[in-house]
Amino acid sequence: MPDKRTIEWWEVDDIQTDLETFPPPPDEDVEHLIQVQREAIPLVFIPGIMGSRLRRTATDGTGDGADGLPNLRWDPGSTGFMASNYLFRGPERRRRMIVGPPESDFDPQFLEVDNTEPYRNGFAGVMGYQGEGKDGTAYLKFLTRLQTNDWGPLAKLFEFPVYAIGYNWSDDPANAGQWVAQKIADIIDEGKKTVGRCEKVILITHSMGGIVGRAASELCGAQSSILGIVHGVQPATGSPAAYWRMKAGFEGGIIGLEQSVLGNSGPKVTCILGNIPGGLALLPTKNHLNNAKEKAWLNIRDGDAVISKPENDPYDDIYRIKAEVEPLDDELAPSGNDYWGLVDPDLLNPENTPPKGKNENDALDAASGSFPWDQYLKMLAIAESFHDKLQLQAHPTTLCLHGTSRDTADVVEFHVESRWIKRTSYPNQGFRGYFTDSAGNKKIGVLQDTKRQSDGTNDGDGTVPVSSSTVLDAPGRPAPGDESVGVDHQPAYENGAVQDWAIRAITTICKLRYYEKRSLEKGDFPPPDSDAATA
Repeated sequence: MPDKRTIEWWEVDDIQTDLETFPPPPDEDVEHLIQVQREAIPLVFIPGIMGSRLRRTATDGTGDGADGLPNLRWDPGSTGFMASNYLFRGPERRRRMIVGPPESDFDPQFLEVDNTEPYRNGFAGVMGYQGEGKDGTAYLKFLTRLQTNDWGPLAKLFEFPVYAIGYNWSDDPANAGQWVAQKIADIIDEGKKTVGRCEKVILITHSMGGIVGRAASELCGAQSSILGIVHGVQPATGSPAAYWRMKAGFEGGIIGLEQSVLGNSGPKVTCILGNIPGGLALLPTKNHLNNAKEKAWLNIRDGDAVISKPENDPYDDIYRIKAEVEPLDDELAPSGNDYWGLVDPDLLNPENTPPKGKNENDALDAASGSFPWDQYLKMLAIAESFHDKLQLQAHPTTLCLHGTSRDTADVVEFHVESRWIKRTSYPNQGFRGYFTDSAGNKKIGVLQDTKRQSDGTNDGDGTVPVSSSTVLDAPGRPAPGDESVGVDHQPAYENGAVQDWAIRAITTICKLRYYEKRSLEKGDFPPPDSDAATA
């Protein structure tokens, strides 16, 4: 029988000593079997907001609950489910599906990821899951490519199991980060059991998933378990698109299926995003600058006069300003209403809206909790606290990709016009705010569409402006480096160029692992033209 011994992968070209060579049996050689212990480096994908399938907590996601609504509450990979439960559905049902009944405040335990048990690879919890034996869509196309990719010489040293971690995107991203940190620990334990060695994972993130991944790493103690993070189209400092959509609905064609499902008007979007800290966490942060590197990203333009906001803090200057969008018609004195404030309180609880004007029931309405402004402020405070903690922290080994060449809400503008007739404040993909100016003239502030300009204004991926998705970029990173691709935000990882970049980024991070374990002095990253993994 051969003499067996196991060595670590980074010892493969070390001279092995203490091997018996004599006295051999007559006319026979001494046999030795050297087994190489490879390492598992799990590739872990974290989706963006609304990219995880959610169900009512403590259900299996099938059937209907006591409220008459399906226990599965969000399944973005299923056109049939989303059309049935959100297409042409009003704000009342939308709020009940994600936030809960009108009398309830936000409960972080209301929803959970709809996933399979045991945990397995987590694919069932993300957008595009079609069930066993069926072709995947959306994220699964990319995940499948990761599973089948030829890793070349790296495969001699490393195993690359692929996972996805869905999360409750309605909740505080800090809680989502804690969830991801725990799942990373579970995945590493599984890697140790199946491969023998597993110490760290590589995160690949999409959109809000980048914020959650950074929270897991920098706020929730997972940094030492992460080899590196590959960020795709991350709103690192938020996006004015979150503001635009809460005022006007999701951009796109008036009858577009995606926009109609997600919400094609302010009332259909605010009833959800205005009531959940996860949605509010995508607003521009105190660190946010527009593409021109300016603090202000909201302009109210009245002829030659322009008021730009925020002057300093978007929470105080915009988000905590109560929007009054339709003052009473008989109000001829200057109304002074800040229609451009983020949230119209009437939209937060659409089943129990307080009356317009003063009447004898106002005190009763306020006492019964029908006016949900205070609850909104609580959710906003959670988002603000998260932003203040995370700031611009990032994992030491980070690579970023951003999208360009799409009309993107970088600078949001209102144009003030004279009012001749009064129409709805909330058309599809639009918003109008009414007020009376200091001279008693009735005016209207009209939210403008976002069009890309030659000076770089409103450039991005359709959701995240370039300024936010590049704020974590750093010079000197090796190939593929921080990259730009002309790509739309939501389907970014369906793009072949984005997939190619992500695989090259993963390869670069694995080479860093090679240098680390071989104790070679090559700086923070291996040089771009090196091929150390072939050693």
